[in-house]
Amino acid sequence: MLRVLGAASLALSTLGIGGVAQAQPRDRFVYGVPSTISSAIANFSFAQELGYFDEARINLELVPLAGSGVTIPQLLSNQIQSTGASVEPQVISRAPGGQNFPLIFAYNYLRNSVWEFAVLDSSEIRSLADMRRRTLGITSLSAGNIYMTRAMVQAQGVPWNEVRVSAVGFGVQAFEALRTRQIDVLNLWDSMHEQMEQQGVRIRRLPIPAEFDGMSSHGFLFTQRMLRENPDLIVRFSRAVTKGSVACEANPEGCLQAFWRRNPMRRPQNADNPEVHRAEMAIMTSRLRNIVYFREGEPRLWGHYPERDWVALINALKLGGQIPQDANIPLNQLYTNELVPQFNAFDADAVVRQARAYR
Repeated sequence: MLRVLGAASLALSTLGIGGVAQAQPRDRFVYGVPSTISSAIANFSFAQELGYFDEARINLELVPLAGSGVTIPQLLSNQIQSTGASVEPQVISRAPGGQNFPLIFAYNYLRNSVWEFAVLDSSEIRSLADMRRRTLGITSLSAGNIYMTRAMVQAQGVPWNEVRVSAVGFGVQAFEALRTRQIDVLNLWDSMHEQMEQQGVRIRRLPIPAEFDGMSSHGFLFTQRMLRENPDLIVRFSRAVTKGSVACEANPEGCLQAFWRRNPMRRPQNADNPEVHRAEMAIMTSRLRNIVYFREGEPRLWGHYPERDWVALINALKLGGQIPQDANIPLNQLYTNELVPQFNAFDADAVVRQARAYR
């Protein structure tokens, strides 16, 4: 495979005094992937292949970590530098009596929620209003999305204490729990439900209540100390990811191939089979759609958080009883847009051209 790499990746040194080539210092950056390593993070791989992390002087490490109960301690102890975190725990931690973690979101990553509600195609359940006395399968009892799930269900008139909740993990064991009707509804994420469909389980996705549609679900979470002391590292990492997302949108096929090249054990042995390839592409693009999602008329400011998303989230968590009705949570304790102009300070057209030239 001919790989077209970024110019910056071909020039990893600068001329020092007297014309002696000196390698620029690079920063180690460990990113906690909030699930298994899959093509859902193919944009990271494409950014690596096209040289964007080299250009940013970053040695990227991707570590799978499941659930905010794991990722938050890793962040606080500086074992990882960032993670794609659910937004709900941050709000809850800021409410009266919360743990008040010294963390902040600085990049809106999944601009449309990845969380879905899947039922068997033959199920009589048509909406979240039908959840009363049903069993809902979730990844774990510490999963960050459980708070918004609860708020959505209760917003549809179903008391949470009338829903049976079962931790089923993800992947095959979760698919089997739904297929064998151990649970009635499965609350996993976009690419995981797509994978289940590609494995032959016929499912339907329940409609998301209108007031929750189009809300971001995950962002890049950092310590407040990093934002204060090393914002440049946040900018370099986030800009490289952004370029990878732009590139992946411009050339999904190249993006998938880049992921397989970087993760050969994830490439199916029969990936050249058209049906297998189509299925793998469907899984990857199910996530990509939520990464590159922008509301109609909304400027493509990568990483930017609309204030309305946080206001709607706080109201939903109050409605669901996760935070007190009278809780006054300053939005600037939850997120910042201060670095957004720097995230977007690159030639997007050049990235598109480079991505389309990749073979």
